[in-house]
Amino acid sequence: MDLIEIKRAPAVRTLAVNGTIRPRLSVEVQAPVAGTLTALPYDVGAQVTAGQLLARVDDAPQRAAISEAAAAVAAQEATLAQARRDFARYEKLGQFVTRQRREEARLAVDQGTQELARRRAVVMQAREVQQRYAIRAPFSGVILERPVDPGQTIGVSTVLYRLADLSAPEITAEVDEFYAAALRIGGQALLSLPGQAQSLRAAIVHVEPRVDPATGAREVRLRAARPLDGLPAGVTVSVNLIIEREKAAISIPRGAILRPDSNPAVHVVDGGGIVSERGIRFVDWPAETVTVSGGLEPGMRILADPQAAAPGKRVRSAR
Repeated sequence: MDLIEIKRAPAVRTLAVNGTIRPRLSVEVQAPVAGTLTALPYDVGAQVTAGQLLARVDDAPQRAAISEAAAAVAAQEATLAQARRDFARYEKLGQFVTRQRREEARLAVDQGTQELARRRAVVMQAREVQQRYAIRAPFSGVILERPVDPGQTIGVSTVLYRLADLSAPEITAEVDEFYAAALRIGGQALLSLPGQAQSLRAAIVHVEPRVDPATGAREVRLRAARPLDGLPAGVTVSVNLIIEREKAAISIPRGAILRPDSNPAVHVVDGGGIVSERGIRFVDWPAETVTVSGGLEPGMRILADPQAAAPGKRVRSAR
């Protein structure tokens, strides 16, 4: 008869889930203005740096608007200069010019100054708008998709590129809301990667506070301890989330428990080999081995298969 001797030993409570590799940052680079694409220099797979020019939209209409606004500024500067000369001349003439004439000249200077400031602001605004015709990379990354072509006429919010930062990819996993409550940022995990025999350590960097109403799960994001070289985004990996570590715990197979969902118990074998039922308490967790929190002490022996012998029966160890 297979017996399990109860003893205390280090134990790790884990939660096994599937995860997916995803870029740390991923965005759709959209056009803030409508027009014709005059430059679209990068294709799928190209690496770009933050601030690098990704696309240019024909800005001829905007250049014309800037020229018109600049000409209006020059005209107003000439008008204001004449108003200032007139006011200065009236001031020198003193009593030979009526007070009303001097006030009109001063008012012309004030109004001309305000109008010049307004027209200069129009030029600045037009130049700021012109900058939107040059679309730049928001961060360094790799072009994953380019759904448009040079020369194409686009509208506002047209997607030009899909850009991702693959330098430090993350792993995302959907965890049931009941179990996600035990997770904390900074918590540890072990990753099993395709084609690699050795597990890789990772840390939890985000636990989504909201529960997805469709799945009843919360998203958990992890970051690996070293780069995930050669593994593209979208690859599925096995994630073992470390929930708790205990230095001295009593652990038994879940299969050794009678009625684990209600009134859990085990079949204990005493020194004379007599079987008896004993109630226990354990941490219910989706794992093959569970931690017993009450009802068992080191040195006790229990049946590995509680159905192998009924209470009152005498059994002998297979060893």
